[in-house]
Amino acid sequence: MRRVASALDLTSSKIAGLARYWEAKRGQRAMPTWADFDPAEIKPLLPHLIVTRYERNPFRVRYSLVGTLVVQYGGADFTGRYLDELEFPGEVDTDWVNVHRLLVGEARPIFGICVFLSESGLQNNYEVAMFPIADPTGSFVERGVHIEDFPLGSRFAPDENTIALKPIPSTTALRDEAVQVAPAAALRLEPINPTDRDFRTCLEEAKLPTADLGGAAKRYFGLSEGDERRGYGGFETCGAHALLRSIVVAGPARGHGFGRTLVNGLVAEARKLGLKDAYLLTESAAPFFAELGFAPCAREAAPPEIAATDQFAVLCPVTAKLMRRDL
Repeated sequence: MRRVASALDLTSSKIAGLARYWEAKRGQRAMPTWADFDPAEIKPLLPHLIVTRYERNPFRVRYSLVGTLVVQYGGADFTGRYLDELEFPGEVDTDWVNVHRLLVGEARPIFGICVFLSESGLQNNYEVAMFPIADPTGSFVERGVHIEDFPLGSRFAPDENTIALKPIPSTTALRDEAVQVAPAAALRLEPINPTDRDFRTCLEEAKLPTADLGGAAKRYFGLSEGDERRGYGGFETCGAHALLRSIVVAGPARGHGFGRTLVNGLVAEARKLGLKDAYLLTESAAPFFAELGFAPCAREAAPPEIAATDQFAVLCPVTAKLMRRDL
């Protein structure tokens, strides 16, 4: 996939229409929930849509709905199947597992142009937009709504030149391993007390500060999956700003995407308070936070409320990078 910045960089009026609908439904939130969507309001777009649900630990993508036009031009109906159960031999330049991971991690729409091989061996372009849908609490990406369309002016007659090579069952070891794992329990972001013993232990093991956890302006949360606590994090309200802090994933849970879910959940909680933007300080995780929408910010450009915090002024070394994102 060749990513582009927005629907304005594509020619499809259907993609532009779904982008407007998604923006209207999310309002001031990071993303809408599934309950916000009414199929009757986007009926002309339904044949072009794909709806996915995301599972974690391991990360898996399940196709819960595939529109009729996608089925017709995609060569098969893969509703109900998992992405790792299939291979798409017609796809020329798109790693769909990675694209879905980006959608879940960034929690922002993805727009792009893809190339596929038809049954006759002809290469064709198609345009794609992917929109994240939040869980009922607005904390993390639970679903994706995607739309595919041919570029403006393309020929739409379904024949061997426009129908993609049909997907085939995957034979990879990843699929063999993943299908034996039961779907993960739903993730929950729950308020916790700064005196929570497991929280403090995780911070100490990660060599993160614990001396300044108290304070009326500080909120902390635990990310739970079933009966297991996967990670912790919080933020300090600093005027119109949030300073994210104390973000840690429990040792055995690392490497399974919980950190992304946790940060997105904290951002959603800060947004609920009407805060303007979010800051954080990091010594080694700048690339990780950059994938979640944070950008480097000069320390001298920090708002006075952020600069006055213990995290900024005392506890974090001057070598720690300051990063910022809008809410």
